[in-house]
Formats: sequence, structure tokens, C-alpha cells
Amino acid sequence: MKRTYRRKNVIVRCGADMFLPLGCVFGCYVIFHGNTSPGGGFQGGVLVASAILMVYLGHGGSGVKDSFRATLLHSSETVAEIMYVLIALLGVFTGLNFCMNFVFAGHQWETSILMNDVVGYHVMAGIICLLIVMLNTLNEDDVRKDENRQLRSESEEEVEEE
Repeated sequence: MKRTYRRKNVIVRCGADMFLPLGCVFGCYVIFHGNTSPGGGFQGGVLVASAILMVYLGHGGSGVKDSFRATLLHSSETVAEIMYVLIALLGVFTGLNFCMNFVFAGHQWETSILMNDVVGYHVMAGIICLLIVMLNTLNEDDVRKDENRQLRSESEEEVEEE
């Protein structure tokens, strides 16, 4: 059984490779400056997670499988959740409220900065895991369609030969 692979266009691959680092840097900028400007952890996490779509558009499903490990991202997402709760509980342990600023009150360095960074990473890892599942499903559907087309064409060739 012969398989035909569709190769991605060179322009699409080069464009994805060019804009991938720019998108990641801009998403990290939004995460790190979210406490002093519009945006924040959620918005920046989504921007960084969009990198997986760039990889998919430029290199297909195999590029996504080679570049991202869903199990590692899921585990690190859990670590980010635990870090958020621990940072929030530090306020309680210092005699203040849950999620209360306890570090250098009134200065630039606050716990909200740490929480913003942790939320950004949590959102990024979670959305990348979701996108990997969705893109793998799309890729499996494409493979099934290609196999069905090949089976139909082989059966049609057999009918013509008879």
C-alpha cells in the first residue's frame, strides 16, 4: 500500500519558523509585565500557547509530536497549581489573609508578580495540552480519510481489472 504525504509549503514553514520565537517572546513579555500593564498571566499564557499552532501550520502533526511532550506539560501544569497555592498560603502563614501581599508591602516586588507568572505558566501548559489532544485528533482523522481513499481507489482498480 503506497502512502502519499502532503508536504507543507516552504513559505508557510519559513513563516512559522520566523514568527514562532517572536510570539513566544511577546507572550512572555505580557506575562512578566501583567502586574503593571494591561494583560497578565492568562493573556500571556494563551499567546505563548499559540506557538503550538505555528508548529502545526508549518510542520504538521509530526512536528507537534516531535516538539511537545503532553505528559511533561501536564506534570508541570500541576506543579504550577501547587506553586500558586503555596504562594497564596504564605500570606496566611505570615498572619495575613489568603493571597495577601506579604513581601515588601508598597514596593515593586509583590506576591502578585509571582502569582501572575505562575498563572501564565499554568494557562500556557494547560492550553498546549488541550491543543495537542485536538491536533492529534485532527491528524488521526486525516490519516483515516487518506486510508479510506486509498482503499476505495484500490477497490476501484480491482473492479476495472475484472
